[in-house]
Amino acid sequence: MNTIKKMRTVSVNDRGQIVIPEDIRKDLGIRKASTLVIMEGQKEIILRKESDIVEVIKGEDEFWKTMARESMKKAWDKEDDVWDKIYKKGKK
Repeated sequence: MNTIKKMRTVSVNDRGQIVIPEDIRKDLGIRKASTLVIMEGQKEIILRKESDIVEVIKGEDEFWKTMARESMKKAWDKEDDVWDKIYKKGKK
C-alpha cells in the first residue's frame, strides 16, 4: 500500500465535481491544463496524472497497452463531443 502523505476532505457538488486542494495540486504539479485519469478500483477512486499512466503503460505488455489505449480513446472521444457542443454554443 502507498504511504499517505496528506489527507483532505472534499465535497462532491450536484454535478459530481470535486476540487483538488491547492497544496496537493502544487505538490503533484497539477495545473489548469493538466489531464488526469480516473479509475475505479476495489471500493476506491484512483486519480492519476495522464503522464504517470503513460509511463506505467510503457512498461507493460502489448495486451494491456492496447486495452488502455482503446479504453482511453473511448472516454476521450465522448469528452471531445461534449466540449465541441459547449464550444459551439459559446460561438452563437
